Amino acid sequence: MQFLMLKNHLIEFKKHTIFSLILLMPILICTTSAYAIVSYDLKTKGLVATIDEQSISQSLLDRFMVIAKKSDPDATANKILQRIIDDDLLAAYARIQFKAEELIKNSQVAFSPEVQIQQSLAANIVAAFGSEMMAEAKKRTGSDKPHYGQTARHLMTDDDWKKLLSDQPEVKLEYHLMPAGQKFAEQLVLRRYRFDANTQGTITLADVYESQHMQGKFQIHQKDKEYTDQQAQVLMERQYAIHWLEHRSGLTPVEVNAFKQIVVDRLQTQGYLEHIGVAADIHAEILYLKKMASQVTREEIKDFYQSHLDMFIRVDRVKARHIRTQDEAVAKEAVSALKQGKSFADVAKQYSIADDRQNGGDLGWVVHPETGSNWLQSLLFFQPVDKVSNPFRMPGKPNDAVDWEIVLVEQKETSYQPVTSESVRYVASQAIAKQKVMQEYLGVRAREWSQANIHIRPDLVLSMKFPDEEVHEEAHTH
Repeated sequence: MQFLMLKNHLIEFKKHTIFSLILLMPILICTTSAYAIVSYDLKTKGLVATIDEQSISQSLLDRFMVIAKKSDPDATANKILQRIIDDDLLAAYARIQFKAEELIKNSQVAFSPEVQIQQSLAANIVAAFGSEMMAEAKKRTGSDKPHYGQTARHLMTDDDWKKLLSDQPEVKLEYHLMPAGQKFAEQLVLRRYRFDANTQGTITLADVYESQHMQGKFQIHQKDKEYTDQQAQVLMERQYAIHWLEHRSGLTPVEVNAFKQIVVDRLQTQGYLEHIGVAADIHAEILYLKKMASQVTREEIKDFYQSHLDMFIRVDRVKARHIRTQDEAVAKEAVSALKQGKSFADVAKQYSIADDRQNGGDLGWVVHPETGSNWLQSLLFFQPVDKVSNPFRMPGKPNDAVDWEIVLVEQKETSYQPVTSESVRYVASQAIAKQKVMQEYLGVRAREWSQANIHIRPDLVLSMKFPDEEVHEEAHTH
């Protein structure tokens, strides 16, 4: 079997760096400083920092420098060390405050927390030691395509699939193996390996199945032989990477454990920030934020409203014209004519198919309705004044023949949404909750730093700001 670990895990490295690797993607937080009592007095040989009982060696810092520079060539030792310490403190706090499944999510569509940790650990190991791993493997096997010490490989047969899936229900609301299939999977070995004289093992079909998220299990239920074989290989690669870290990396057992903990701390810190809504996807449903928003008072909403009136401007009515064409080609011709200086009214008379074309496409004053707007109204209310829009395809199925619209807003009258409206309550409570969560996080962060017993080598003075904080600060300054 070809030595694919570097290729596979470097691909995984690129896919998962936002969640799993040190200093490769900054967490979005607002400008602040974490004031901490840090002693720059560490003189213990080989160490760069101690955080309470945890020690960070120069060897560890060097390896995470290698990892970080793959994504950020400007990464520096003090910034990486700062991130490691921050993750150590925040993850320790998060483990006390939240359940494990809240920090590393466990669901039917996601990889299990154990698999996520193994994925991240293997990706970090390969990123840190990849070149040495490849060179050592080539030397040991005497081949340009060395293997892991694999001693046996089994490809799924038709009989295997029958034994695995014969008692599965026809309708699958979720993917899991039935008892007979599970027992067979536990007994069927897809890989045997021997990494050294003392380390040998197997990868079973059950190991592969349990390492999958929902899409991966679907592939197995579809009897995808190549995919199943590939995933067995991936699992063996991860075992090899962890074996390398523990036995061939040159790190001491204490450093190995610290390496693993740093990776877990990164995952749990990111999970904590996502859970409370600081670093979550913009479209994510954050229960922590929802609960905070539900507790916002009317007085808080009123104060926010008065301080952010520009957020609550509404369009009462617009005076507008439009051009309706039967296809995109004609719409583009009309736009071209407008760009050449022809008046909107004249172009409407020439190209529009709407009943108002003889009036130059004049829609008159379009009033914002009390309830939902139709498609054309929504387009008009968001269009700037005196700027011809691009052609817009009217709603319809992809292959339907639908009309196209070009609009021009000539005047716009606005006012403010009433403070008592539901839209104001929703927007303001969400924004206030986000502010409170951010303040809570920054308070936790500052407190954890100030209460920790941190000693650092004198040449590694921390900025006490993350790179993203400095960028935000520069943006506000300019």
